[in-house]
Amino acid sequence: MEKTKFDTKANEILIWLDANDAGSLGPVIQATIQAGLAETDEQALDRYWNSIRSLCGNLGEKNPVRRGTPSKHSPEALANVDSVETRLMSVFASIGEADLILDIYHPRQNDKHQGHYDSIESWAAAMAASGRRYMMEALNQSRWNGEMTDNLTNMALKEPKTTKTEDSNSE
Repeated sequence: MEKTKFDTKANEILIWLDANDAGSLGPVIQATIQAGLAETDEQALDRYWNSIRSLCGNLGEKNPVRRGTPSKHSPEALANVDSVETRLMSVFASIGEADLILDIYHPRQNDKHQGHYDSIESWAAAMAASGRRYMMEALNQSRWNGEMTDNLTNMALKEPKTTKTEDSNSE
């Protein structure tokens, strides 16, 4: 692996680790990255990168190793999206009256989902995923710059949709 490519990808993961909790794997991943950043041999960098990917793979869905086409958004913004999504999941999962929530709120009924959420955790995951979609939409529409202030996004509201009566009054 080229040194510049390794440095870029490693620094993106360090940014992610600053904004997200990787548990006991965090220090191990950081130490592996730091050792790799000091390396110049491309074969050694390949081995370090494989180790980092393997360690990050143990984080499950919150794996900071991004595959595919690089995002147009900064690593900081993407790390903050992941962090807020995790926080939302925790908040929604800890809401009391789980039976009432599961009785009232249902997933969209389609081929994949029919009936109720399986648990408060599955409802919390759906709500957190919805929050993620809102954040990514705000990033794409430049209503949020991806930064956090006092642990809040402070994203701008969407422009309100005009109604037909408002349009006819302006004529």
